[in-house]
Amino acid sequence: MLAQTMNAIARRFQNIRVPGPGRDPLANLEISGLFPLSNLLWGYIQDEQHRLSIVRRSFEYDHQYGISLQGKAIPPLRSADSRSKFIEAYHHLLHLCSSFFRQDDDTTVRADGFPLLNALREVHILLSQGAHNQFGDLPSTARQEMLEQQWILSRPEFSQFLPTRLSVGYPENWMDRVDAMKSLQGWDDTSVTHFNNLAVYGERILLTIRYGAWSLVNQQPANAANWARSWRSEIQGYIHSYRAVTGVDLSSPNSHGVDSTPPSIHLANRYRSSGARM
Repeated sequence: MLAQTMNAIARRFQNIRVPGPGRDPLANLEISGLFPLSNLLWGYIQDEQHRLSIVRRSFEYDHQYGISLQGKAIPPLRSADSRSKFIEAYHHLLHLCSSFFRQDDDTTVRADGFPLLNALREVHILLSQGAHNQFGDLPSTARQEMLEQQWILSRPEFSQFLPTRLSVGYPENWMDRVDAMKSLQGWDDTSVTHFNNLAVYGERILLTIRYGAWSLVNQQPANAANWARSWRSEIQGYIHSYRAVTGVDLSSPNSHGVDSTPPSIHLANRYRSSGARM
């Protein structure tokens, strides 16, 4: 909800009323022109035509990871090339890592790294197939734009307009503003820290797979075993945050195998069941 938070603030800054009946949740957001935040938001809105659109990012997510977004602003996508098998392969790798950790902790068992090696090779190939066309520029551009949004939300002026929970310790200053906006708008009540952990841990894990020559590593399971041991905290942290966000435990497969449902589907179902607005 980082982008949605900034969109809501930008609309209110332009005095645009939210659609639908009822009072605007941001009715009291009145930013004085004497505040530096006013000039920052003005420049942010003026530069909107140069930022990536949500539709353009959606096509790239589908091309690289087979991940689709859900929401009213997302039209039906007709992607030219989708990594439809990535989520299944990635979740299968995370499940194998959980099994490997259990074996590795048992000093009477020698944990087998061959399943991890095969799974790493599969994910590496899928990532390599999606690393074309916009891959050289779009990820870094999207990162810059979201870092800019986080920096704007971290400004101290927002504490006057977004009521935050002061007793909750957030790793970064922008996080409590997103959670406060989610409460005001009636959006999802899952803490933004879990989504941030998924982004941070997921990037670290995938970078080691994307830029490692796993498709060329043959009959060397020790390499895969050492990879899992080195990134154990990130892998287990990702599995925990994924369960907190979607309700799916990747360490425990269901009767149909490892869950391969796009996370956006799980999120949409949880939002509807809780009565939250998307």
